Amino acid sequence: MLNSFFYLVKQGFKNLWNNRLMSLASIGVLVSCMLLIGAAALLSVNVSNIIDELEDQSEAIVYLDDDLNDEWIDYVRDSIVATGKVATIEFISKEDALYSMMESMGDDGMLFEAYTKGDNNNLPDSFRVTFDDVSDLEETVAKISSVDGVYSVSALTEVAEVITGIKRMVYIGGTIIIGLLIAVSLMIIGNTIKITVFSRRREINIMKYVGATNGFIRLPFVVEGISLGVISGGISYGIIYFAYDYLVNWVSSQSATWFSQIISDLVPFAIVSDYLLFGFLIGGGLIGLFGCIAFIGKHLKV
Repeated sequence: MLNSFFYLVKQGFKNLWNNRLMSLASIGVLVSCMLLIGAAALLSVNVSNIIDELEDQSEAIVYLDDDLNDEWIDYVRDSIVATGKVATIEFISKEDALYSMMESMGDDGMLFEAYTKGDNNNLPDSFRVTFDDVSDLEETVAKISSVDGVYSVSALTEVAEVITGIKRMVYIGGTIIIGLLIAVSLMIIGNTIKITVFSRRREINIMKYVGATNGFIRLPFVVEGISLGVISGGISYGIIYFAYDYLVNWVSSQSATWFSQIISDLVPFAIVSDYLLFGFLIGGGLIGLFGCIAFIGKHLKV
């Protein structure tokens, strides 16, 4: 039994060589599809990373009513945290707010020196709040605004909506593109198996007449399909690895400020390397397997 299994596996690899031109063509097209899948995945990861950083920078300033005591300020803080969306919260006293404003104005800040004395400072105490998730920032801001002791809340809810929309579009668009490319890859594998079956149709008929089982006939084609997928996945990973490394090095060599910002936001390949390798090899093998299964029964007619 074991000898038969290894014989059939050997026949599968032999089919690759006997149909090497078609195999090379299939590998070439599969590699192209997988490169597009890998590029779409890396683009999605990097865009998501940039958007996550923008989310981390999204903040709201919560202005408090005048003359709240420490106990009431603590109550407002606890109420803001209780919304469940807060990443960080920092109290800014009216004195700190004034000095910060003066510092930001440079030499002109001395014009406000008089407001630092006595009760002349009319700025409110406030909290600077950042959020874990800005997808429902407008709702969160509404909850904070309703807290007793809160005078008003300043937040760029429109920007948060744009960020959330872009994130959703990237996810949906990436999923559709990857799905279409996988479908194309399945068709390529199926057509390769179809040609192999056609070239061996006489041999297959003889095997059927002498009582060969369906599994005995199918296994070499399954091995061929999986091999095409795994080989294509390995080549695709290698190309993506060197191409991404080249891109990062090229961008880092540019002196322009916005290029420097791009390179700082790119996800290091080491973080996604294992996922891509696993995805290419396992994904390629599964594409080969399912592509073979989807087409072999129809053309073998066993």
